[in-house]
Amino acid sequence: MKRILALALALFTLLPLCACTSGSLESTAPAENAKTAEQKKTAEKAPEKTELEKFDMEKDLPEGYAVGYGIADVTGTVFPLSYYGGSAVGASDPLMLTCVAMSDGENVALVMTIDLKKMYAKVFNQSLSIIEKNFGIPAENVIISSTHSHSAPDAGEDVPGNIQWVQQYYKKLYAAVNEALHDLDPVEHVFTGKANEEHPIGYVRRYYMADGSFKTIASSNPCKDFVAHESVADPEFRTIRFDRKNKKDVLMVNFQTHYGGQVPANMLSADFVHPFRKQAQEEWDCLFAYYSGAGGNINFKSEIPGERYYEEPSDAIAEFMGSTQRAMDAEEEAALGKVSCARSMYPGKVRHDPEERVKQAQEVVSAGYETEKGISLMAQYGFDSHFEPAFIVTRSRLGETLDIPMTAVSFGEIAFTGHPYEMFHENGKEVRDGSPFKTTFICSLSGDALGYIPSALGYSNGGYETFNCRFAAGTGEELAQEAIRLLNQCKNAA
Repeated sequence: MKRILALALALFTLLPLCACTSGSLESTAPAENAKTAEQKKTAEKAPEKTELEKFDMEKDLPEGYAVGYGIADVTGTVFPLSYYGGSAVGASDPLMLTCVAMSDGENVALVMTIDLKKMYAKVFNQSLSIIEKNFGIPAENVIISSTHSHSAPDAGEDVPGNIQWVQQYYKKLYAAVNEALHDLDPVEHVFTGKANEEHPIGYVRRYYMADGSFKTIASSNPCKDFVAHESVADPEFRTIRFDRKNKKDVLMVNFQTHYGGQVPANMLSADFVHPFRKQAQEEWDCLFAYYSGAGGNINFKSEIPGERYYEEPSDAIAEFMGSTQRAMDAEEEAALGKVSCARSMYPGKVRHDPEERVKQAQEVVSAGYETEKGISLMAQYGFDSHFEPAFIVTRSRLGETLDIPMTAVSFGEIAFTGHPYEMFHENGKEVRDGSPFKTTFICSLSGDALGYIPSALGYSNGGYETFNCRFAAGTGEELAQEAIRLLNQCKNAA
């Protein structure tokens, strides 16, 4: 029925329309043969969103269980814009912020996702302040996670070239939240799905080598020296689908993967998320949001010859679509209930290196890792890459602990956890298995951008993700238990 209504609406909107001041639409189509070329051109354009009045929580919040959806294009208009690997001069596809609002009639939680590489604490906290000031939704009720495209900007007010972009983002944030709240519609059913991959999309990108050594990621193509993955990737796709009474379904997808692959040079991109979102919305006539899970050690291609390797991000979309469909085919209905939220600042123990190692790192940093002396020193001291000395020096300037913001949100039998770092899949599975809820989404890079925090296995093997970690061994497991504690706090409050 929803597809029929959507088709009828699509046909209707092809007619020339004009908006009345009340917000209603009336057809003003002249005879076809009387249209000018400019009128035809205008009629073909998608109608722009009208600015909504600010949502009033006291008078506008509907009774009962309701879900709303808002979306905003946050690509920006200020170029060049800094991102991983360079400065962007344009965009190959839009960067989007999606907001899913969940209400029990009294309390509202927002679970948001944005096409960024990462968002730093200063911008995240300002985002929470904007939401609370304008809509009265407290900080613990909000998760904003990044999809982690490496062709998207870092959201930081101190990131060179991105300051103006951040100011534009704050306006778009307000608009997306306001739209989601205005879009709140009664939920008739909520379904959760789970699919295990028959043909793996995700692979652990940390490898045992033929000579017995260990290496992270590595090349741009499969390598015969890579013989085994460090562990087997968690294969689960998770879905939550809200069947709403009067409006389109809202489909949320959670999967653990890392950056996809090649995109045009010097162009911003949401990577695989853009074609995934676009195709999902067309195929299932839904409103779509993708949440990046525990993908700190996962890529959706393998470096081992004979295993699946995707040359382009778009090559994997058919697999993502198939996995989502299988998850929806296995849907089970979940019960809705009170919105409950919990937040903590976990005191993560900072990793401190031996004094001699710090001195060696300082020598490399002082010399400059690209200089002849710096290159010689790195080889002499056995540093894995030029990143390692910089991370060691940074850690040496930190205190004994560093606060790690953790968040949990629940809505009946579904829940979400926000993690401000790149979680390894072993710890993500630990959280999901230990959660008291029917379905739990892992939302990475939410609250800050604290880099990788490996699992115990990853920490013991070392490698890129481990040597740049700011925290001591065992922190990944401690944070998994903290997430479970917050989830249980939500469960007990419901």
